[in-house]
Amino acid sequence: GKTYRLYDKPHHRLLQSLWRGRRSYYREFSALHDVSFELERGQTLGIIGRNGAGKSTLLQIICGTLHPSAGNVQVRGRIAALLELGTGFNPEFTGRENIAINAAILGLSQREIAERLDDIIAFADIGTFIDQPVKTYSSGMFVRLAFSLATSVDPDILIVDEALSVGDGEFSRKSFDRIYAMKERGTTILFCSHSLYQVEAFCTRVMWLNEGRLQAIGEPHDVVRQYDMFLAGESFAVKPMHNAMAMLRKRFIKGVPICG
Repeated sequence: GKTYRLYDKPHHRLLQSLWRGRRSYYREFSALHDVSFELERGQTLGIIGRNGAGKSTLLQIICGTLHPSAGNVQVRGRIAALLELGTGFNPEFTGRENIAINAAILGLSQREIAERLDDIIAFADIGTFIDQPVKTYSSGMFVRLAFSLATSVDPDILIVDEALSVGDGEFSRKSFDRIYAMKERGTTILFCSHSLYQVEAFCTRVMWLNEGRLQAIGEPHDVVRQYDMFLAGESFAVKPMHNAMAMLRKRFIKGVPICG
């Protein structure tokens, strides 16, 4: 689980530290609540849910960039992750320099980095921008470089969090070809996306998160169908209200009394 403290005013943080728990100046928000699952080597887990459901929080906890408020995570193997754009990149360094730094953090030796550098740059295909500070990059350039690096370090676990949605069509096809190849080699993959078609076609299991809770996990077709029905039910509940409001506005514009 992951719980955040929300403060209404900045100085409430100071007051909270001074009172040392004798009084609460915050509200608690549970981003994840009692989410538990196991993923075996070589499986591909799709993670679906509306914005704010806790998907990114879960992936950051697995990566170790966030610490859980409750429970623990056990990970076996090297993780490479594509989370928020630019995560782990120093904006002042060039693309080439960021490759060297991040590849070393992911566990590659200097010799391995030198051997793979040209292939990483070629797959990213951002031209002369590779020697420019990454703060000058577009979102598409960020994704190209980050994806090329993450998938070139032979990770045991690859995590992709909606990052590929900002890439162009050609790069998306090329990147999915590489992900498929990694899947065939036995890489464990966690794939978070709003594209239900891609999730159902690509993943061996699917997890549905809703308001920070595990709603369902299982066969892709079954979980995606449940999620589709959930979204359709919400749409049906909202649509009559929109229709009613539109009718009221129409009657008001025509001068027809709303009541009586």
